[in-house]
Amino acid sequence: MAVFKCKMCGGALELSGNETVVTCDYCDSVQTVSKKNDDVIANLFNRANNLRIKGEFDKAAEVYERIINEDNTDAEAYWGLVLCKYGIEYVEDPKTFKRIPTCHRTQYESILTDVDYRAAISNADSVSQGVYKTQAEEIANLQKDILAIVKNEKPFDVFICYKETDENGRRTVDSALANDIYYQLTQEGLKVFYAAITLEDKLGVEYEPYIFAALNSAKVMLVVATKPEYFEAVWVKNEWSRYLKIMKTDRSKILIPCYRDMDAYDLPDEFSHLQAQDMSKIGFVNDVVRGIRKIITPDVPKAEKETVIVNQSATGNAGALIKRAFMALEDGDFVRADDFCEQVLNIDAENAEAYLGKLMAEQNARTRSGLANCGLPFDNSSNYQKAVRFGNEALVSELKGYIKHINERNEHNRLEGIYTKALSAMSSATTEYDFKQAAGIFKSISGYKDSDKLAEDCLAKAEEKRIEAERNRLEDIYNQALSAMSSSRTEDKFKQTAYIFKSISGYKDSDKLAEDCLAKAEEKRIEDELYRELAEKKAKKKRKIIAISAAAIAALIGVIILVVNVIIPTAKYNSALKLIEEGNYDQAIAILAELGNFKDSEDKFKELNYLKAVEFAEKSDFVNAAIAYGKSGGYKDAKEKSFELWGEIAVRETVSAGGCHTVGLKSDGTVVAVGDNDYGQCKVGGWTDIVAVSADRYHTVGLKSDGTVVAVGGNNYGHCNVDDWTDIVAVSANFSGTVGLKSDGTVVTTDTYADASGWKDIVAIASGNVHTVGLKADGTVVAVGNNDYGQCDVSSWTDIVAIAASDEHTVGLKSDGTVVTTDTDDVSGWTDIVAIAANDYRTIGLKSDGTVVTTGTDDVSGWTDIVAVSAGWVHTVGLKSDGTVVAVGYNYDDRCDVDGWTDIKQPNK
Repeated sequence: MAVFKCKMCGGALELSGNETVVTCDYCDSVQTVSKKNDDVIANLFNRANNLRIKGEFDKAAEVYERIINEDNTDAEAYWGLVLCKYGIEYVEDPKTFKRIPTCHRTQYESILTDVDYRAAISNADSVSQGVYKTQAEEIANLQKDILAIVKNEKPFDVFICYKETDENGRRTVDSALANDIYYQLTQEGLKVFYAAITLEDKLGVEYEPYIFAALNSAKVMLVVATKPEYFEAVWVKNEWSRYLKIMKTDRSKILIPCYRDMDAYDLPDEFSHLQAQDMSKIGFVNDVVRGIRKIITPDVPKAEKETVIVNQSATGNAGALIKRAFMALEDGDFVRADDFCEQVLNIDAENAEAYLGKLMAEQNARTRSGLANCGLPFDNSSNYQKAVRFGNEALVSELKGYIKHINERNEHNRLEGIYTKALSAMSSATTEYDFKQAAGIFKSISGYKDSDKLAEDCLAKAEEKRIEAERNRLEDIYNQALSAMSSSRTEDKFKQTAYIFKSISGYKDSDKLAEDCLAKAEEKRIEDELYRELAEKKAKKKRKIIAISAAAIAALIGVIILVVNVIIPTAKYNSALKLIEEGNYDQAIAILAELGNFKDSEDKFKELNYLKAVEFAEKSDFVNAAIAYGKSGGYKDAKEKSFELWGEIAVRETVSAGGCHTVGLKSDGTVVAVGDNDYGQCKVGGWTDIVAVSADRYHTVGLKSDGTVVAVGGNNYGHCNVDDWTDIVAVSANFSGTVGLKSDGTVVTTDTYADASGWKDIVAIASGNVHTVGLKADGTVVAVGNNDYGQCDVSSWTDIVAIAASDEHTVGLKSDGTVVTTDTDDVSGWTDIVAIAANDYRTIGLKSDGTVVTTGTDDVSGWTDIVAVSAGWVHTVGLKSDGTVVAVGYNYDDRCDVDGWTDIKQPNK
């Protein structure tokens, strides 16, 4: 079940079901949680809440937006956006010890009318709605109290934003610089917000009302920093990011970044469009003061303000003001120019020149022709629309000409930018995909310059690269097949090599070499048959010798039986009882295991293992707990507990690629199969209640939920003799037999070549052609069987969490997401791997992001959203999170025809 964290204190919330309202056990706060009880969503919410609690409101909002993009009906995500927008932090009231909201981002808009709040209410259930409304009203009342204080605050001219102390609590250089700037500005008669002094008499109260008032009234903000990280400090960024938002609606405000001891390129991206000031330059403070003086005109007494001469006509006065306005525009004093134009409009509300002046001030244009240099067309501006409405034909034509020029210039720049991008893509292209991408970019600007011709050139190059890549692919497979042919020693290996040659039929002499391999396979089959006959004759001779010797030693056996079966066992039994009394369970269990069914040794053995299992489970050591419960057999509920734990930790394949067929386990416990069925290996239609499948060349194995096993297909060597198996928790099929992992950590097998029956404490199994691999509970690995290629050289491996095996190599997945192998396959650069598969000539890795990597030639580069992989002889299969299956490789016998499969069971679910 997903774990949500408290958005008040950060403690883990206890959820008993699908409730959307819960009380935190740590801070006793009633709060809402997402209706989607999902680990991924819970992690996103917890990350966002953690950022919000630390004051990283913008970063937290980005995470909430991501959740909404995935599900636009999640009320809790909308509520999270509201908390970020108003900068809500919940702090403990020292009187009541309850969590109450504090506001770090005051808004003039009431939270009760906020669009995200309304979205939260509309998407919430009735219980959550009540909590949202209660908490929103608390925040609304808090806002009212803050705004009441703001109303009485006098406006500021300048707001100085800086970091006061460093991580060690010492005053920063930034603070000293801000202090110098503060005194220079105040000496000029400007009202400056400087936290160290302005908030000095506000100790013991919330600072937010005064900060909010200053942010909204200040015409200029200076952001002072001597380190890049100081610009990004939480509360520094909180102030300047809020001011930037205010600037979007009030164009008269200006933000000036002031830096020192760093490169201008180290400034936040949000400042890229602003004119920054280097504080290390001589006369920096004077330049800043002078610049601010141009922006800010201090209020003058009414008696000193310009007055209208009463004996002058209104038209004449308007004309003088227009001249003043355009002179101010030439000086770059856009605020003053706009003010003159407003005075004209008070006289003549339809004065086109005044609206033109306001438009120029709005666009920061010093001359009329400067409007043509604006970055974007301004025809949506109300000043433009009124200038056109009231202007004469010449003015209208002039302004529309500017708009046309801007649009044509921007369109040319857009096309030229795309053209340049396409040229760059073409020049750097090396693959078919690269050239097709470049062609697509050229086609998007068809008709511009020679884009159409270059698009055709790119497509021609793409075709050349496709042919080259196909030729290389065939050559790689051909060389692999030649290498496999030279190293083949068995019938099966020669058959596999023949299949590889057939997969590139028509290329060079592949068809002839395929026939040669099949002929060699037949020779090896005959050799193997002769070898088995010879071995059987030797066995018969050995049995005859034993029969002759049996009579001679019969008398001695009688004496030995008495000692072995009575005297020694009794002594060991008594020793075990004494160890139990002393609480030494491990040694007692070892002795009772040796005694077998002597007296009640079996019962005591099961009982002690049950007690050990309980101890392991209490310590969260579920692997050893599962094994110990398995050893307890039918004691109490041991079997049920063992199966329950193994269901969580055992590796159980739900898609399996065999030699020439593919098998899939559906969510309802039934099984589907496609591919070669010459041996009946695809006859799984009647199977039910299956929890795992495994496929090999000629047979298929299924694990049932009750721990029994079923198998179909070729049974020449007893591959399918599994009817009497019980207590099985995982299965693996290979060329020479079937392997099963029992709940007590031991292994059973029909494979006489790779006998793993003596293994203990095994938690996972894998098998190749004629070797078997086991993963032990301590992360080490054991292997038995054919070691011609070093596939059993795994004794040094540690920290392994999953294993896979092929004919000639063994692969291990380490807990850190890296991979080890006994083969020469280069997996050294692999990271972030969560599952592995192996078969002839290749190793396959599933990454945590759902993509797949391989050392083979099968093209899995485009696979995404994969949750499991499996490898056959010459094909690779992937299971997607939506229950569908993809496959690539040699599709002889239709082994890759899995496109129509749906509802395939997810691993270990």
